[in-house]
Amino acid sequence: MDGGGSPHRLIRASDLKRQRGWTEGLVVALLGAPDALSPNPHGWRAPMRWYREDRVADGERSAAFALREEQLPDERSWRRALPTRSWAPEEIEQLEWLDDPSRIALFHAPRRPRVRLRRRRAEPAPAAETTPMYALPRFEVLRLF
Repeated sequence: MDGGGSPHRLIRASDLKRQRGWTEGLVVALLGAPDALSPNPHGWRAPMRWYREDRVADGERSAAFALREEQLPDERSWRRALPTRSWAPEEIEQLEWLDDPSRIALFHAPRRPRVRLRRRRAEPAPAAETTPMYALPRFEVLRLF
């Protein structure tokens, strides 16, 4: 992808992240909406997003991407030197072009960190002679109708 990139070749968003060092936030901020979509062959997942190669090259020339590239760890930065896979539109099955990607607003919702719940200390069970066993709630019945 030296130079300006081809407007006739497409790159998947997943390849940008895996091979080129992009993050989901950068993809949304610098590229915005994809140029085309296609069904994801890996089950019931979100459709695959495709970006024109020239738009990706423009995004990689931005200051925000240069800052990200400096922060890439060594174990990931070597991938940037490798050629990135790109496809011609006729090679992609069921490709659906979006009318005007610049008019589609995307909002990146970052994942919330997973919160681990603290375990409570086990409280001693009430004395059997004070509370009969049939009086303790064991489950709750929900009425659906």
